[in-house]
Amino acid sequence: VTSDILARADYARTIGRPNVSAVVPSATFTEPTVATPTITLTNPGLKPWTADSFDLSLESYHLKDGFGSVGVFQKNITDFFGSVRSAATAELLELYGLPADPAYLNYEIATTTNTGDAKITGVEFSYRQSLTFLPSWARGFQVFFNGTKMNLSGSTTADFTGFNPSSYAGGINFIRPRYFIKLTCTHQGETRRGAVAVSAANGIPAGTFNYQDARTRWGISAQYSLSKRFAIYGAMTDLDGGFNPTTLRYAPGTPEFAKPQRYQELGSTITLGVKGQF
Repeated sequence: VTSDILARADYARTIGRPNVSAVVPSATFTEPTVATPTITLTNPGLKPWTADSFDLSLESYHLKDGFGSVGVFQKNITDFFGSVRSAATAELLELYGLPADPAYLNYEIATTTNTGDAKITGVEFSYRQSLTFLPSWARGFQVFFNGTKMNLSGSTTADFTGFNPSSYAGGINFIRPRYFIKLTCTHQGETRRGAVAVSAANGIPAGTFNYQDARTRWGISAQYSLSKRFAIYGAMTDLDGGFNPTTLRYAPGTPEFAKPQRYQELGSTITLGVKGQF
C-alpha cells in the first residue's frame, strides 16, 4: 500500500470429513431406568463440512524497532456437524432399523447430522516493540500483545463445542546474550462446552450448556547459559494464586448466582531444569 504498509488478502477452501467412528453403523442403548433413556446412533450418511475463508490484513515491519499487524476474517461453513435429539416414534424406529419394541417409545434418539450453515467473523491484532531507547545496560526489553475477537452466527444446533469468542495475550521479555526473563499474561473468554440433556425432573431446561468460565493466567520463565552447551532454566505458571478454573452450567434466563457448577483450586506449577546440547 505504501513503503511502510503491506496488505495481504487470502482465500482458502477447506473440507472436514467426519471421524470413522461417527459413520460406522452402531447403536448404543442406555438402561431404561435412567432419567432420560437414550438411543445413540451413528450416521453413515454424514457428509463432510466445507468452509470458504477470507482474510484481509495490514502489516508494517518499518515501525521503529517494532512490528504490528491488524486483520479481519470471515469463515462461511456449510453442512457443519450437529447433535440432534428427538423423541422416539414408531416411524423413527423403522427409519433407523431399530426393533419395533413399544418400550423404546419412552427413549430419545440422539445422532449427528449435517445441521446447516454457520459463519465466523472476527478481528485480530498483534504488536511487538523493542525498547531500544533505554540505556545500554537495560537494552533487551521487548513488549508484545496480541488478541483475537470472534463472533459466531448461524444454525443453533451446529456443534461448536469449544468455541472461544475472545483471547488476548501480552508480556515483557528481557533478552541478553547469556540469559532471558519472560513475563506473560493470557486471557481467554468464556468458552461453551457440551450441551446438557433436558430433564424436567431435574429442572434442566432446553438450551442448557456447560461453559468454561473466562480466565486470566500469569507466568514467568527464565534461562541462563552456563556455557555454549549447558543452560539452567525455570518457569512458574499462575503467579496470582494458582490456576482456579470454574465450570458454569446455565440456560438463557439462569440467574448469575446459579451458574457456577464446579470450582477447582489447582495451584501453581514450578519447573526447574538443565539443558544440554551434545
